[in-house]
Amino acid sequence: MQKIDKTDTLKTILSGRKYTVDYFQREYRWGQKQIEQILADFQSTFEEFYDPDDHDTPEEVMNYGFYYMGCIICTGGSVKKIIDGQQRLTSLTLLIIYLNNLQKETVKDEDLLVPLDDMIYSKAFSKKSFNIDVADRENCLQAILQKDETYVPVNESSQNMLDRYQDIEDIFPDELKGEALPYFINWLIEKVLLLEIDTPSDDEAHTIFLTMNDRGLSLNSAEMMKAYIIQQVAEADRIEVNRKWQDNINRIKNASSYDTSGMVNTQDIEFISIWLRAKYANSMRDTKRGAKDEDYELLGDKFHTWVRNNARTAMGLVKPKDYKEFVLTEMTRVTDIYLLMKGYGSKLTPGYEEVFYNANRDLTYQTMLAIAAIKNDDTDDIVKKKIQMTAKFVDDFATIRILNFKKVNWNTNKYLLFHLMQDIRNEDCKTIGMVYVRTLRRMDVTVEGITRFSLNRFSGRYMLHILARFTSYVNVLMGNPSHFEEYVDRKRKGNTYDIEHILPDKYEDYEGSFTDYEDFESTRNQIGNLILLTRDKNRSYQAMKYSEKVQKYMGDNILAQALNVTAYTNNPKFLTVVNEYGFRAIPDFSEQNIADRAEIYLRMASDIWNPDAIKEIVGGWADDDEKGFFKNEKGREFTVGYAERSWPDALKYGFLSANLGGSGKSIYNVQVGDTVYCHIAGYGFVGIGECTSTAVPMKNFKVMVDGTSTPVADAPGESEESKEKLDSNKEVFIGVAWKKYVTDINDGYWEKGMTTVPLVAYMLNDKTTHQKVRDHFGYTDSAD
Repeated sequence: MQKIDKTDTLKTILSGRKYTVDYFQREYRWGQKQIEQILADFQSTFEEFYDPDDHDTPEEVMNYGFYYMGCIICTGGSVKKIIDGQQRLTSLTLLIIYLNNLQKETVKDEDLLVPLDDMIYSKAFSKKSFNIDVADRENCLQAILQKDETYVPVNESSQNMLDRYQDIEDIFPDELKGEALPYFINWLIEKVLLLEIDTPSDDEAHTIFLTMNDRGLSLNSAEMMKAYIIQQVAEADRIEVNRKWQDNINRIKNASSYDTSGMVNTQDIEFISIWLRAKYANSMRDTKRGAKDEDYELLGDKFHTWVRNNARTAMGLVKPKDYKEFVLTEMTRVTDIYLLMKGYGSKLTPGYEEVFYNANRDLTYQTMLAIAAIKNDDTDDIVKKKIQMTAKFVDDFATIRILNFKKVNWNTNKYLLFHLMQDIRNEDCKTIGMVYVRTLRRMDVTVEGITRFSLNRFSGRYMLHILARFTSYVNVLMGNPSHFEEYVDRKRKGNTYDIEHILPDKYEDYEGSFTDYEDFESTRNQIGNLILLTRDKNRSYQAMKYSEKVQKYMGDNILAQALNVTAYTNNPKFLTVVNEYGFRAIPDFSEQNIADRAEIYLRMASDIWNPDAIKEIVGGWADDDEKGFFKNEKGREFTVGYAERSWPDALKYGFLSANLGGSGKSIYNVQVGDTVYCHIAGYGFVGIGECTSTAVPMKNFKVMVDGTSTPVADAPGESEESKEKLDSNKEVFIGVAWKKYVTDINDGYWEKGMTTVPLVAYMLNDKTTHQKVRDHFGYTDSAD
């Protein structure tokens, strides 16, 4: 767009000016949704002009187009009082601080650094004051500016400002970093426009504000769409359709616990946008220069225009009865699903736990995916399965990315998630399940990343959730209540939970075990050194040595108790978990213990975030179905541990096996067509093969003996002694066609720097180990 007369750039609005906020609208209340939307708008507008493959200097930005953000209303004077617009100006200030920090960290050429300090604060007599000058927000802005991670908010606005700054850190698009950053910053401050209306007095400012917001309000998109739809309905049916439309919208608005915009309830617009995107969006705007908005973007908050233009061709609305059923059947069904997801997301509900887990991390796209998957005529049982599968997928997808320090918001993953949404739209349960599992298997990272997961600026917002998941998981395995809601509720009355570092923050007591203080701090923040404690205990234990506080842990949750030897006596419910995951008492906590605890978390993570649970929800599918569905996918690579079993028999009959105790169940993750690297602890890698059949119990696994299919238990073994040690009730087998191998395990291959994980079957994020094994054995995909 061209510049609107009388408007000012963001640089002009914020540089060298002082603003304060009137007492009656003091709180800052933008949510993650608003931050995500404004960043998406900025990105799409900027990318209309910026070509990542053809740019020279930021001077080119002078020719880029403008973006108009509306008007702000202020009183005049040396310090302007903001009557309307504080939400936007505060959010823009947070974005400017983020960009200022980001460019200082990443832009190497000082000539490309854009001066932003004057847009954030000014100095007089060595005293710094922020341009948005509100006393009870000053400490928060100072903490954000200086990256003070110890700061604790003391009021609603400060908490929201801190949360929104973390949202910006998480959501800010990677495409706008790197070479694009100086261009984007220049565009933001020089091309984003606001119209500032200054008045001589508060009374006049309030009069303008009320006139603009209370009188002559135009219809919003939801109301305009409703008018169009009802106009197409037969006249005799219009009262009924109107009543049902309004009933659905009232249900949506009544379920909203807060005012999303700060002035009016916009839940109807949000709901309809989600609904239409889920059911009808077939295209999404590309990132190329000059690309235009497509279905997904056009079905944002101005969806009524798209509906008018596409009702017949894209939505199948031709006859008056089609429009009637669109409201009575589809809209009503989608409303029901939307409210179900909202309800499950607000309260931990048996069978729908993952919906709550996702809502706890603001993974709101689970609702759009669920609406896309569910058909109007699905039975209640099918609806349940589709919600469960969808929530499980989002939980697995997001958690695996988080454990590998990757962003989980919609904008970062929108192309993958959008195409996935198209693939599951109105499909049957089996197809949807296979799409979800296929997507999870194709991820370039795995839960194995948890062994390197640690507390930092990125993970800080997720670590409490992850630790709560592990703690509640063990609680449930022991037959006790989950307590997850209690662990993660930072706003509840009473004693909330916090992250406890097991190894105390006393470098002088441990300096002999670490290279330096930086190594000590880095190790302390690793997940193996972290548990949950109530805030009062977390603070009171900080000065204690480990030998003292481990005694006090017996009064805390089970993951804390597990450090104390007392937890292992007269506690049969816990001993079952101990045998499964390898917990043990730790009298003296060391760096090695931190790594050992991380491996326990890995074993649990492999069970909690196992994609095969989606397959179980569906009721399973045949290997041939899966093989055909995954035909365009290259098989995955698994290391499979094969200890204390007969290697000659595994070679002779073509199999590997594992006991379901401990991490043995992970062998179920290996699927037909996957490459298997067999590792025997103490000997190294002994063979490479391809999985020919998925895991089945020993009694059901058959091998060929003299041309006859024979149960493996009855097949003559090279080592009968090894076979007799197997528990036939717990041993499971997979079929393997061996490609390259050694016949004697003493010839196994191992070298320093290779990686293994304490699981029976697992994929590695680090591909170098498998490549070394392939090179050593001379194995290629075409190897016989």
